[in-house]
Amino acid sequence: MVQRGCQRKYNENSFIHRVLITMIFISVSRANDSLKMENYAMVCSEFLECQKCAKHALCSWSLDQQRCLITPPNLGNLTVNVEGHCPQFTVPKKSVLRDELFSYTVVVSNDKNDFVRYLQDRKITCHLDDERLAGYVLNDEIKCNTKRLAAQRDKRFKALMIYHYYITIDDGIILRYNNDSDNYFVYYDHQCNGTTRDDECVTCAWNEYGYKNYYKRCSARNRCVGRYEYYAKWHVGNYTAVMDHADGGGGVRLECADAEIRSVDPMTAPWLGGTTVRFTVVNHHVMAEDKEVSVTVAGRECSEPKMWQLPDDPQLTAVSCTVMPAAATDRHRNHEGPVRLQYTGDPPKVTVTSALVVGLVDPVITDMSPRCGSAAGGTVLRIGGRFLDAGTTLRVSVGDYATCQPVALFPDQLLCVTGPAAVTGPTAARVNVVFDGQLSKYVGDGSVVFTYAAVPALDPGQSLQGIASGGTAVQLRGRHFSCLRYAMLYVHHGERLHYTSCRLVNDTLAVCRAPKLPYSHVDSASSLKYGLRVQDPEYREMDLSPPRDPHGYSLHPDPVLLDFTTDGRAVTINGRDLDRGYRSQDDLIVRFRGSGGVCNVTFADHRRIVCTPSNPSVADLDAVPGVIVTIGDTFAYVVKRKTDGRSRGRNRGPPDNVVTGVKVVCLIAIAIACVAVYRTKAKHRVGATAAAAVAVSSNNRNVAATTAAVNTRATVGYRNN
Repeated sequence: MVQRGCQRKYNENSFIHRVLITMIFISVSRANDSLKMENYAMVCSEFLECQKCAKHALCSWSLDQQRCLITPPNLGNLTVNVEGHCPQFTVPKKSVLRDELFSYTVVVSNDKNDFVRYLQDRKITCHLDDERLAGYVLNDEIKCNTKRLAAQRDKRFKALMIYHYYITIDDGIILRYNNDSDNYFVYYDHQCNGTTRDDECVTCAWNEYGYKNYYKRCSARNRCVGRYEYYAKWHVGNYTAVMDHADGGGGVRLECADAEIRSVDPMTAPWLGGTTVRFTVVNHHVMAEDKEVSVTVAGRECSEPKMWQLPDDPQLTAVSCTVMPAAATDRHRNHEGPVRLQYTGDPPKVTVTSALVVGLVDPVITDMSPRCGSAAGGTVLRIGGRFLDAGTTLRVSVGDYATCQPVALFPDQLLCVTGPAAVTGPTAARVNVVFDGQLSKYVGDGSVVFTYAAVPALDPGQSLQGIASGGTAVQLRGRHFSCLRYAMLYVHHGERLHYTSCRLVNDTLAVCRAPKLPYSHVDSASSLKYGLRVQDPEYREMDLSPPRDPHGYSLHPDPVLLDFTTDGRAVTINGRDLDRGYRSQDDLIVRFRGSGGVCNVTFADHRRIVCTPSNPSVADLDAVPGVIVTIGDTFAYVVKRKTDGRSRGRNRGPPDNVVTGVKVVCLIAIAIACVAVYRTKAKHRVGATAAAAVAVSSNNRNVAATTAAVNTRATVGYRNN
């Protein structure tokens, strides 16, 4: 048995070890798979510049190949894996005057891998559009042979020409700059102030979908060349020109900080249209000069665009337009898209697209609280839902009776303050929300209504009452209770106010509980003042006092329950004050002790309560030891059977009077025995006292005789002397 136990333990341990090894293998495999997926997801070849490549740990920049590769196991001297080790290329001079000898120069800095020394042994070629010039390395600069440029110009514009320049290594490897704009320089046919050459101009250079793009536009306010526009596009891989500059007629989609849409408001709009969208554009005045401007929002036309210059930033222009209604065939209610600003005129057509997107949504209103408020207005409605901040204008109304002024707006909640109702008395109406004057929505699709209620009040002459223990039901009648949040009954007793909770049953009834109050005869003779403290939907408290109630709140003593009797069919409970301070139909409950069965009350007056079992077929009233009487929530008493009540019956022991007689006889016998014992003890004490007295008298006589003899002897002896 011991060997089998050891073998079983060994097998269990081996199984656990195999499971652990399997789990570790699966974890490692998943980690490797995750790393492989990350390698595949990270396409290093997409990065065309050293710093963008080297910031990723999986990628490294090859200086000799001028491209981004997956990081090799061993980094060579011409491989950069740290972003801060990338060489920096800058072109200090980017313009040339007419008939000026121009030498294109690139300065290399931060050369931590001796890239310039590597270039000294390589063939350097400079490309000026389709012309090739020899290049060389001097100190930390790459220089191209000088070139005298002939005057060239676009007939549409004045004295400005832009040339594309780039450098290759060994006739096949393009030197990739940190800034694509360094591949361009400008030709001027007259002297221009260098500090103002690019005033009122937009210059953009970006890579997109495997193409290298360059765009420049100057307004007529430019002091150097005036109005000018230029766009060129090359293949990123070999810098060959693309003749279809406008991308097949679709226009130029700019991506640069000099012409971008900064802010957009709102970010959501009702799909039905009518929303006024506002956004800001950088250098819009330059782009829009002599152009037609059109706007689309999430693919929907935005009509009547208006523009104005912002005074705090002269480069920013604010634009506003109104989203057109959806087409009859457009059922797509929830979608999103950017804001597109399009400039159309002389080619090319240019589009500026926002990075922010606007959602065309269908707002949903689900609930509202409170459901009622004062007819005087001032109630804050909290309307919940989705996309409630869609659009720019909002109108809320309560039926045809009043408006609700919006004060706060969130995506999931709308707060508004009701105005005074145009009608008197309680009025219920649906709450309607209109977005941008077009899209109308009802709270809960019209199933939820708001009620304008009048000021609540108590009815006169109600004469309330309760018992000292409290807890009984007190009904207060009044009007306009339905809009109250909660209510409490208060009663003046002495110098204190006693409060109890109430339940608002309907618009005219509140059921409260009587307070527990100390009872005295003075309280029974006088009425106590009472009232109802309530809270309206805006959490404001007010006290409602009865207009006329000569009796007030009458306080009665607790009922006194003595005993009960039964005739086999009904139970009669005896006592005093059994029908005062409460309503028997609301508060009085009688149950049989032990079984818990209910005894239905059929009659109650000042001195007795009569009830019958709810199930007479199973209730044996002769065997009931007692009944429990409950009045309200706090008063409960166990009532015992009356001593001279009905006999116990056959086979259920002796009658009650026999038991009582036996008890009396036993008590008399005990009393007689006690008296006899007392007398016996008394006699013994008297005899002992008499004997003691005789003994004392005898002793006293003996002492006296002895004393006399001594005295005699003494006297005689005296005489002998």
